[in-house]
Amino acid sequence: MRVKAIMLPYEQLSCIHMSDTVQEAIDCINRHQLLSLPVVEGQEFAGVLSKQYVFERFFEEGDCGKEAFLKKEVREFIRTKIETISPEMRIEEAAALFITSKVRFIPITNEQNQLLGIVTQQAVFRQYQKVFGQAYNSLVIYSYDSRGMLAKICETIAKAGGDIRNMMVAHTDVMNLVEIFLRIDAGDFDKVLKALDKQKFDVRDIHFA
Repeated sequence: MRVKAIMLPYEQLSCIHMSDTVQEAIDCINRHQLLSLPVVEGQEFAGVLSKQYVFERFFEEGDCGKEAFLKKEVREFIRTKIETISPEMRIEEAAALFITSKVRFIPITNEQNQLLGIVTQQAVFRQYQKVFGQAYNSLVIYSYDSRGMLAKICETIAKAGGDIRNMMVAHTDVMNLVEIFLRIDAGDFDKVLKALDKQKFDVRDIHFA
């Protein structure tokens, strides 16, 4: 799935403009109970304004006075070295960016650097929650990464009346073992478990809907 499927589009975004004053920008950030917002010039992405950075600059430049500081334009305080992504980026790639950075959102732009929207940590986590879920039968199988192993698991589940709704395979980096997460719809989930046990699959972390 691509990030364009879960992004908050530009039309629904609250953005700060380069010519806004610091006071207007802080008011906007506070009004939406956020810590930072994208900054635009027209619809062109210019950077990000962080409330924390503004406060840090105020204490560094405290001799100019609060009123004078709040009347300064946002363009003096924005962070411009911000990584942007394409709407065609895969969600798992965006998740990796969140892990390696401290950002709360990632701007999505087109080839003309127009801001199309943002993807947030919450949106990514929500999508992963849809995969794993808690309102479904699920289990984890540990197995050696051998040819035909997944096909045998799928066949066993299908013959027992189960329907695989989601599957995720993760390599454990231990003895060529893989961890296979399965979310399964089944009229009789116990029957599916017994069929897997009969085939000697190492089934763990069983969750009943």
